[in-house]
Amino acid sequence: MSADGKDRLSPLTRRYATRLCGLTLLLLLVSGIVEMGFSYRESMEHIERLQTVQADAAAHEVSAYLTDIEGRLRDVAKLPWGEPDFGPAERLQEFYRLMQAVPAIIEVRAMDDVGREQLMVSRNAAVRRGAGRTLIDAEALKASPEQPLLRGRTYFRDGHMPTTRIAAYDGQGATLATVDLRLLGEIVTRLRPGDEGHAYIVDDADTLIAHSRGTEVLGGVNLSHLESIARARRAADEHIRLAGLSTRNPRGQAVIVTASPVGETGWLVFVEQPRSEALSPALATLVRTLALMGIGGIAALVLGIAFARRMAAPIVSLRDATARIVAGQLDSALPARQKTHKRDEVEDLASDFSQMTQRLRELYASLEAKVAERTAQLSEARDVLAARADEIASLNQQLMNQLDELSLRKDEAERANAAKTRFLAAASHDLRQPMHSISLLIGVLRTRLLDPAHIDLADKVQSAVTTMENLFGNLLDISKLDAGTVHPHIEDVDLGWLLERAAHTWLPQAQEKGLSLRVRPGRWIVRGDATLLERIVGNLLANAIRYTRSGGVLVGCRRRGEHCELQVWDTGRGIAEQHREAIFEEFFRIEAPGTGQEKGLGLGLSIVRRCAHILGYTIAVQSREGRGSVFQVRLPLAAGAAVPHGAGSVSEAPLQALDGNFIVVVDDEATNREAVRDALLAAGCHVVVAANGDDALVQLEAHLRTPDLILTDFQLGASGSGLDVIRRLRAHYDEVIPALVVTANTDARLLALAAALGAGLLHKPVGLQRLLLALKESLDAA
Repeated sequence: MSADGKDRLSPLTRRYATRLCGLTLLLLLVSGIVEMGFSYRESMEHIERLQTVQADAAAHEVSAYLTDIEGRLRDVAKLPWGEPDFGPAERLQEFYRLMQAVPAIIEVRAMDDVGREQLMVSRNAAVRRGAGRTLIDAEALKASPEQPLLRGRTYFRDGHMPTTRIAAYDGQGATLATVDLRLLGEIVTRLRPGDEGHAYIVDDADTLIAHSRGTEVLGGVNLSHLESIARARRAADEHIRLAGLSTRNPRGQAVIVTASPVGETGWLVFVEQPRSEALSPALATLVRTLALMGIGGIAALVLGIAFARRMAAPIVSLRDATARIVAGQLDSALPARQKTHKRDEVEDLASDFSQMTQRLRELYASLEAKVAERTAQLSEARDVLAARADEIASLNQQLMNQLDELSLRKDEAERANAAKTRFLAAASHDLRQPMHSISLLIGVLRTRLLDPAHIDLADKVQSAVTTMENLFGNLLDISKLDAGTVHPHIEDVDLGWLLERAAHTWLPQAQEKGLSLRVRPGRWIVRGDATLLERIVGNLLANAIRYTRSGGVLVGCRRRGEHCELQVWDTGRGIAEQHREAIFEEFFRIEAPGTGQEKGLGLGLSIVRRCAHILGYTIAVQSREGRGSVFQVRLPLAAGAAVPHGAGSVSEAPLQALDGNFIVVVDDEATNREAVRDALLAAGCHVVVAANGDDALVQLEAHLRTPDLILTDFQLGASGSGLDVIRRLRAHYDEVIPALVVTANTDARLLALAAALGAGLLHKPVGLQRLLLALKESLDAA
């Protein structure tokens, strides 16, 4: 009650009234929606069941009707025409009886085995005998023992009467009946899908041949553009039923359609009913629900306001009293409980507030003394905390100083490691050059030795050089991988060719230890970088040979779905389970260096894992101590890839294979030039050696012959690169001369640059046999 004596709605009253009305309306709305949903669903299910029964019944009746006609026609065709007592006169009488028994048949013809008319009986025309006419669709209706009964296409006789033909094999040709399909209209007319619904039939060409409204059939309307026709055809192909489809009929009216196929004819029976008529029960439910919601909303509003006002009035009075207490008027009295009212929770709350007010008055008297006491205690605590804060600040400063020192040491270690990596990567070229020269010179020396003892000594030197090459190669490969300068060039790689090449490289080391090395390469084309994949295979073979003292090493491949699994088996001493992860770490060896016969830095498997990681390969190892180990690398197979150029078996390259070839050698290192020249001269080649492109052109002026091949280093100092030399010599002779680049530069981009010129690429150090083989392959490819 307001000060002027008029009722007013407090915020609490309005809130309660709004929530009560809203909840009531929400419940009514949810109930109405659920009711409408169930009503709609039940209406659709009822319509679907009713239309399905009607369509199936009509389809069955049409099928039975056609089956009866076909059966009677088949019975006539089965008579032994041409035999005694079954001549033309008897056939004529039998045709009359057939037309009398089946009113839908308007014509019957006897056709010979080539489709010519021999006898025709019609309801509207004179009998024809031996006319020899050929019908337009006679070829399609040529019945045979294999197809004793054929049904022709539907057509419209005289432009408006649906008609079809049925042919039955009679031993001499066919008995052909022309069937009037207008009687199908009587079947669909008997269907009553509601007051405004219709039923109709379409043939296998989607042409309307029967309708509950007969005038719709005139003219042969094609309905293939309707959604219901297309959906029914797809449903028939999938052996399911089209039922309860909401679509539009040819007049654009929204309808619900159900279809049923007619046997094996390809015809479809459709039953449709306007949506407005079919869903009228659901619309009635909607109207009733809206009316109930309106009435319920008004009632909820009135009752909600009355209930909310009655419930909120004592709470508002209590709120006014507590507001006075909050303002400091602790002597304010709370509203007294009316004796005429029953006790409730609000009145109990008012009593509790009265007791609380009394207690507050008592506490207020002693509050000031307690505040002063607590203030003194807080001051003492503040002083203690300030002292502790100073101690923590001092400790924090010491910690920061230690962290700064650790950060400086970490930065120094990282700079030292980066400097080491850059040094090794930069030193790769300078280290590979002398190793290349030594390898070539030993190969040339071996070809000139005749004494077996000297040859054996040269082989031992070659073996030592090969071991040193592998140690340097592994060390430099690790530096390149650490420096992040290795970028894969993904292409199709002939794995079989690569394995044979690796076996050729490592066979001498295996034979030196008395081991067998067998390779089963297969015809596998995988996706990867040929250089990195060759490094993986080479290090796995080197590791297997190094740690195998007797027996041998086997390399093979197995298919695993869309992948090829490369397997390297050995008969070594095996790997204990606790070491199977550590063997892939840098410089790790199960035995300390120098304690066994094996030589190595412990880098080979680390390089394998890093190369596999770059290419996205997975690597696994299985081992039995005392029996041996198998390393497995899973490689993705190339889809439909052809064998790359250069694939094939790797064999020893005899010196005679290069006999008579004219080769230009360009290298800025005099030792390398001389070693290559001696090797090629020993192979019977004509050789011109030069330090750069200008020098090569000057010396070639004395030769009338075009070089057969260009062998060049990549880095030629200030004179440019080997790729520039290849371009200049090819331009000079106006020919695409085969070329091979041998370089100590390990930049991964060189492979793509050389491939763009159609040149081969080898990385130093290269042994003599491998160099001669590469030269032979380049010449053969040209």
